[in-house]
Amino acid sequence: MQSEDLDVLLGAWIFACKEIIEHHHGIINKYLGDGFLSYWPEATTTREEIVAVISALTEFQQTGGPDFRFVVHFGPVAIGGIASMGEESLMGAEVNLIFRLEKLAGSLGEPCGLSETAHTKLGELVRARWLGEFELRGFEEKRAFFAL
Repeated sequence: MQSEDLDVLLGAWIFACKEIIEHHHGIINKYLGDGFLSYWPEATTTREEIVAVISALTEFQQTGGPDFRFVVHFGPVAIGGIASMGEESLMGAEVNLIFRLEKLAGSLGEPCGLSETAHTKLGELVRARWLGEFELRGFEEKRAFFAL
């Protein structure tokens, strides 16, 4: 694919995902080349709202746009950065975990994954299948992983 075509495709994809996320009160924290990291403040977000985001992103995956995957996780993070530069970043072990889980989803060929925490929190609101427990770099214990 030509560079210009890729830029248009990627831009349209990010714009569509951004609309879905922001429509459901999510915040895109960081753009990462061909992806992004988003979050929802727990105090203002319901389980049903996260399920609505999952449904919207899953539907978008099936519309024939570029292939993409996403992983849902719940956990505490710190927000910090260089205020004078206007950059804030999510930090902490939970952020590292979500990146490891996203790579795991890719290696398993799964378009949507749930951490054990997300699976527990969303409970009966989503139909997930257990994929197993996996060792993840930087984490001592194996982590359960689920697919939608």
